[in-house]
Amino acid sequence: MKILIFIICIFLFIGCNTIKYYVPDESYNVNVKRLSTSIINLNVDLDVIRLESVINSQLDSVLYQDTSFTDDNIKIKVWKAGDIKLKFEEDELSWELPARISFQKLVKVFGYNLSYLSSFEYTGEIKLRYKTKLMVNRDWSIKTTTKFNDYVWVKKPIVKIGSLDVPITYIVNLFLSHYLNTFSNQIDGLCNNLNLREYVEKGWCTLFDPFKIPGDYNAWLTINPYSICIIPIKGSEGHIRFSSAITSDVMCLLDSVPLSIKDSPLPFIETLKISSDTFKINMLTDIPYSTINQIIKKDVGDSTFVFGNRRIRFETFRVYGSDGKLAIETKVSGSINGKLYLVGVPYFNVEDTTIRIKELKFNIKNNIILQPLSWLFNQKIEKMLTSSIAIPFNTNISSLNSQITSTFSHYKLGYGFELNGKLVKVYVSDLYLNSESIKANIVFSGNLSLDFNE
Repeated sequence: MKILIFIICIFLFIGCNTIKYYVPDESYNVNVKRLSTSIINLNVDLDVIRLESVINSQLDSVLYQDTSFTDDNIKIKVWKAGDIKLKFEEDELSWELPARISFQKLVKVFGYNLSYLSSFEYTGEIKLRYKTKLMVNRDWSIKTTTKFNDYVWVKKPIVKIGSLDVPITYIVNLFLSHYLNTFSNQIDGLCNNLNLREYVEKGWCTLFDPFKIPGDYNAWLTINPYSICIIPIKGSEGHIRFSSAITSDVMCLLDSVPLSIKDSPLPFIETLKISSDTFKINMLTDIPYSTINQIIKKDVGDSTFVFGNRRIRFETFRVYGSDGKLAIETKVSGSINGKLYLVGVPYFNVEDTTIRIKELKFNIKNNIILQPLSWLFNQKIEKMLTSSIAIPFNTNISSLNSQITSTFSHYKLGYGFELNGKLVKVYVSDLYLNSESIKANIVFSGNLSLDFNE
């Protein structure tokens, strides 16, 4: 009986030198998440002096003219006496309009013209002041409401009768108040003709053109905007600032020129739902299993590891997916011969921007037969492989990050628009396995604005 037990033990020991393995099932359960959404801030910064120049060039010198006495016995002519001055504070635009006024009043006594004075006339100078509330409609049209604020006489009106200068400021003020709303309507007409949509539409369309990121890599950036919302117009320090938040998908493609995305029409303005300026570039990339096999072979293969008087050599590697984890099949020789299987969780290592494997364990079942091989399954090999396996991306992510950051510094897009931004973080938002590769969505996170300064 003792001899029989001894023989069985010998066979068990011999059997343990040729590994009997537990093979992880190959399976893929790909559940790709939606790409991270980006918010691009579209900033339109209008210099008030520049706006003054545009308005003054479009405003006729004659602002108002009534050439007939028929309706009210008055003839009046108002024309610019200088450039309009603008000031924008918070959401209100203030106008100061210097003007000259020629005022002529028909004189009648009991319905008859006087032979010696059929009318009196004066010419005075005045500064008209208005305030305008500005609002942008959903269709990008501008709606303004202008109200008269006050006026100041620069040269008070007088009428010359013989050798006398007779002041008639009070009388003219009574007549002038009748015409002030006419000027208000003219200002509103001028403002409402300003084509804000044209400016925003140009900026919108520039986003659809893919552009190459300068540098060593054949990297292209594509932006696909799909909604836009506005932030209230504000003014300060001689500038009128209009901001909007554009929601978009942004992709970085490597080694292939992307097809141009067909421009979509400028959408209606939506209510601001996301109060964030976070910008994310999603770079979908993959690392084929064949490449990973070669990397592990280079880093670990053809190396003999010594454990006391025992040796083990890893000869070949084959990786594949198993229930969301990465399985590694390796052929070994030495003190033991056969195949071993390890299973771990792939993750993105931020420090060196590589894919590594954590929780790497031999895929074995607890069994008394494996007790003679406890030297092999004591976690030393697992720790060694965990620290040795570092799967780099084909592209140097840190270098690409620097190139993208450099690109977002006053990148001219035309029509007075330029991109400005800064990347502050790189991470992988989604890592999954398919039948051929590990796929990763690398996210470059920061902020980005599209600025208009013309």
